[in-house]
Amino acid sequence: MFLKKWHHIQIKFIYIILQIQLMFSIFKRKKKVMIFIDGSNLYHVLLKNCGRSDLMFSSFGEKLTGRKRTLVKIFYYNVRQELEGKIKIPDEQKKFLSSLHKLKKLEVKLGIWKEQNGSIVEKGVDVLLATDLVLNAVKNNYDHAIIVSGDGDFFPAIDAVKKEGKRVEVAAFESNISKEASESADKVLKLKKSFFNNLWMPKRNSKKYSDKKKFSSHNKNSKSRSSNKKRKLLV
Repeated sequence: MFLKKWHHIQIKFIYIILQIQLMFSIFKRKKKVMIFIDGSNLYHVLLKNCGRSDLMFSSFGEKLTGRKRTLVKIFYYNVRQELEGKIKIPDEQKKFLSSLHKLKKLEVKLGIWKEQNGSIVEKGVDVLLATDLVLNAVKNNYDHAIIVSGDGDFFPAIDAVKKEGKRVEVAAFESNISKEASESADKVLKLKKSFFNNLWMPKRNSKKYSDKKKFSSHNKNSKSRSSNKKRKLLV
């Protein structure tokens, strides 16, 4: 009888130990992060506040995530151009999107834009972003979501995600953060120009290129001058 009770106590004790270990493992596990970028919005605010837009998106994502969390995926949303009922992507945008497709952990999703009554109308971007935000929360694909946009259109989706127990952060320049976004998010990261230090694409050394150009043009000029001298001597 005593042995049975003792055995029962041992089982309970082992069960409690396992539960404590499980709790510690959950606590220690790095939180999974997904980033949702409104590409068109980011492009314009970067040009306005930083004077450039050639961002290294992988580095940007890692900086937003931080060392204590794990970056699972970046979703990048933008629009394709539609003219006369046909969707066309300009060459520059093709090159840019092609470079994004090569990045690990980054997925590109495109809506379209049209000209209606002389004004540009974006279609599909907000819906795509909000849908991915909610679906990935329901599927438990992330713990924390970071929305790179201050647009207030996303706040119903943010509220839905928070009901799933997820944390939502908004990252945007202060001038671009709507009241709805700031009130519904768990955290607002106010981006500044200094945040993007070391996050820009490396530029070509234009000085070397110009020096080469000068050097080659100098050589051409010197050759033409020497040939002119020869002609004069012959005459």
